[in-house]
Amino acid sequence: MRMKRGWLLFLVLLAAFALAACSPDINLLNDAMLSDTSLLSGEPCAAPCWNGIVPGETLYRDAKLIIESDERYKLGDEPSPEDGSTARSFAFGEGDEGPACCQVVSRDGETVSSFLLQTAPVMTLGPLYDIFGEPDYVAGEQVSEEQGYAALIYADVPLILYAYVASPATGEVSVSSPIIGTMYLMSGEMGELLVCANLYQWRGFTSFTTYAEGEFDYVGDGVGDEDLCPTG
Repeated sequence: MRMKRGWLLFLVLLAAFALAACSPDINLLNDAMLSDTSLLSGEPCAAPCWNGIVPGETLYRDAKLIIESDERYKLGDEPSPEDGSTARSFAFGEGDEGPACCQVVSRDGETVSSFLLQTAPVMTLGPLYDIFGEPDYVAGEQVSEEQGYAALIYADVPLILYAYVASPATGEVSVSSPIIGTMYLMSGEMGELLVCANLYQWRGFTSFTTYAEGEFDYVGDGVGDEDLCPTG
């Protein structure tokens, strides 16, 4: 995907899928990922809240306690902070055997700034479209000849949905596209995204290539500024 990389944590999901693409048996429709439909039910809370965790409000330590005390989940790795960095993160998965599909991040080490859920294909885009309406921006990524996904960006929520697209060269973003990931962000993170990213404006349910090829029609006003949007 032609975006500034290395500066915003929602790209963790893009990186995870890109790494998965190196595997000959990649399957983005992975039933072992988090089985979660709370975006549809709004329970126990509605986006940008998930399971009582709200980016920009919930303390990092409290988010960890929420996951740790929920018998549905198992904590995974919590890397040591890099020298000079305040950022912290921990991973978790569903059940004892589930992969570490999800990650909670704090950029200041105190408050959750974003969290990522890689999900099993238990939701499709149509019902979520009925709830959240049209996304503001889209960016598509092809990871193999058979598989791709579109990142659907809702700036005001703020929320990103990742919709699976089969056969990207000829496939479409449609109401039946399975959702394979979500990312919840604090408003400052979304603001940084819109400053630093090249994106496509939503043009409706249409071909995947509309959102993955050609000239961008949204260019953040910080693109090209290494101080605002470092690429390393």
